[in-house]
Amino acid sequence: LAANIFAISAAYNFLKKAGDISSLTRAQEQYAIKTGTSMKLLTSRMQEATGGMLAFEAASQAAAIGSAAGVSTDQMEQLAQAAKNTSVALGRDLTDSFNRLVKGAIKAEPELLDELGIIVRLDTVTADYAASINKTAKQLTAFERTQAVVNAVLEQTTEKFDDVGNNVNQIARLGKSFDDLVKKIMKVINPIAQFAGGVLADNIEALAAAFGV
Repeated sequence: LAANIFAISAAYNFLKKAGDISSLTRAQEQYAIKTGTSMKLLTSRMQEATGGMLAFEAASQAAAIGSAAGVSTDQMEQLAQAAKNTSVALGRDLTDSFNRLVKGAIKAEPELLDELGIIVRLDTVTADYAASINKTAKQLTAFERTQAVVNAVLEQTTEKFDDVGNNVNQIARLGKSFDDLVKKIMKVINPIAQFAGGVLADNIEALAAAFGV
């Protein structure tokens, strides 16, 4: 019974992830039509910037966060490159380093950056950025404050980790390639899974009976 429950749970999680990826892909296409900005292209460019080691979901989520905050495509690529360099230099997981850099820089959360050796003092970096554009810190817009932190993070990562970027973990690349293969499989089975899921969701008694069997 325990083995069957585990198998059902694993199958459910796999099919749910397939649906999530499909929804994310459609959302990117709709966003491109609405705004003229290709989230799919940005996601691909960030993956390339990490040497093909960053998974689709992580890159897609970061692309959405960056676009909402007004961060440029070039800056997002630079953050991805910085994450790769940082993970190699510190021996950390790439996805974790990437998420910390993106959220720490765009959402101005210095505590996420501290573990990567990136020390950002918000008052200092905003004051320096304000002075560079002939403003005071209080006059900065939300976008300009974000730019102040992003620029400071990119400057520090370039200074500290720029010379280690050519060292790529080939096993991590293999994991990314396998993830891409699974993603293709998910794309094929998702329509069937969505139909079956809809039928069972609308007939909970049938679902209970199926589970009993």
